[in-house]
Amino acid sequence: MIAYFVMELGLEDKIPTYSGGLGTLAGDTLYSFADLSIPAVCITLLYKKGYTLQKITHHGMQLDFDTLWDYKKVLTPLDVEVRMHFGDKEQKVRAWEYTLRGHGDIKVIFLDADIPGNEPDIRRLNERLYLDEGLYRLRQEMLLGIGGYRVLKALGYNISVYHKNESHSALLVVELLRELGDFQKVRSRCVFTTHTPVPAGHDKFPIDMVKQELKLYDHIDWDKEAIDGFLNLSAFALRYSCKVNAVSYKHMFVTKNILIDQVPTEGPCELEYVTNGVYHRRWIHPELQELFNEYMPAWDENPVLLNQVYRVPSELLLKKHNKVKNELVNYINKTTGAGFSDDVLTIGVARRVTAYKRNNLILRDIDRLIYIAEHFGELQIVFAGKAHPKDSMGKEMIADIFSKIQALKQRTSKVKVAFLENYSIDMAKLLVAGCDVWLNNPKRPYEACGTSGMKAAMNGVLNFSTWDGWWLEGGIEGINGWGIGPRPSWSDMSESNDEEDLEDIYGKLAYVILPMYYTSKDQWVFMMKNSIATVGPFFNTHRMVSEYISKVYQIGLR
Repeated sequence: MIAYFVMELGLEDKIPTYSGGLGTLAGDTLYSFADLSIPAVCITLLYKKGYTLQKITHHGMQLDFDTLWDYKKVLTPLDVEVRMHFGDKEQKVRAWEYTLRGHGDIKVIFLDADIPGNEPDIRRLNERLYLDEGLYRLRQEMLLGIGGYRVLKALGYNISVYHKNESHSALLVVELLRELGDFQKVRSRCVFTTHTPVPAGHDKFPIDMVKQELKLYDHIDWDKEAIDGFLNLSAFALRYSCKVNAVSYKHMFVTKNILIDQVPTEGPCELEYVTNGVYHRRWIHPELQELFNEYMPAWDENPVLLNQVYRVPSELLLKKHNKVKNELVNYINKTTGAGFSDDVLTIGVARRVTAYKRNNLILRDIDRLIYIAEHFGELQIVFAGKAHPKDSMGKEMIADIFSKIQALKQRTSKVKVAFLENYSIDMAKLLVAGCDVWLNNPKRPYEACGTSGMKAAMNGVLNFSTWDGWWLEGGIEGINGWGIGPRPSWSDMSESNDEEDLEDIYGKLAYVILPMYYTSKDQWVFMMKNSIATVGPFFNTHRMVSEYISKVYQIGLR
């Protein structure tokens, strides 16, 4: 059996931990585990106040509130309690369970240290995801790794492979070393997936803090594990894993450059890549599912059959898309009053708001944007996404978007822009199906993979994306979407140039995308079909988890 450890998990809005990025990826992975009857159990933390409830003021300031939810109505308490130490303090950990049903059921175990009798600082660990990057984070990762291991043992699970999805669960190695007592035996049971494309994104803690918090776990020489006075959890996870995998082919080269080549290991550590995917059943809109059921029966069981989308009459595909688009436009107008129209090209920009993703790049030169709209065709842009509560640059980007919205309102009716607050999974499902173009312009090479564009593509929405992450594998210029900026070689670690990318965005918008949308609808719909046929069969979690079994898990499952 596989133990799948994640810090963040997005399973519909029933479990409001994190509505983007790795959170939905972890949820999608578990859906495919269930459908494919993969023997696995997932370990995560119970966040009682969620991630953040986003409210935006009229001036574009993000306000953060607790996301309270009645977890007792969703999760089942388990009759298990283990104890672990944080520093000198022995604390209790209990667990809750959620069952995800498919051809085989997958159990998700939620760890809870918010128990009467525990220290207040320990009870706070279950408040929210990523509250800070210091002692609180270290203790959360102790709870996930050490507490998760002990709960699995108490529940009687017989684990063959421990999958550390990101380094947050790296400290489960502490318990494995205690039980197995041998470095190589521990490595043979562990695999590690890294999603982080920048050195600064890897969790690290001062070694003195680690030694204080883990003082009673004295079977490890923490000084020997330190690098420049810090415990780098990614390096620690890597050292104690027989396999490490990146999450796209490009990311494999990035990972080798920033992690593998920098970390000394004892014995070979194989570097693989398994490109991320999305759970097709979850993200293809019900309107399109109805159409696919008629013309591509069994696509839901076997997503490879999405390559048969050319059997779907073009007029029916466009009719279904327009119906979903109307639903999105009505939602935007109801919630923002932006005055969107069904017949205007609609661009979606929806993802976590942070500096490297350059969410507001398309609005940098509104004079140019107005000129394009007035001479080549009207356009409307819908933004959504949350900034981390402590990400001041992300919040400034949201404020800038609101500032540009007001400026555009005063100057033109040809460009309409809206921002949807409190981005959620349900909102994402509507956006990835209802937009016409999915814009993704992160700074290269910092997009480890990305998955929102996959979701859009499976709905026939055309990608317009930086040549990085998954799009460097799946994008075919002018066939299933368009690239932004130069297409780099796999080993090219150079950064995107904002001005160069912006020129490409505006140029292709004016001379390729808008003219095709307004004057060549047949060609546009054919590209929609290309998008579904080229992305759906491969960039799904059914393929992804199959590759994990064949390329990563097989070491421990021999």
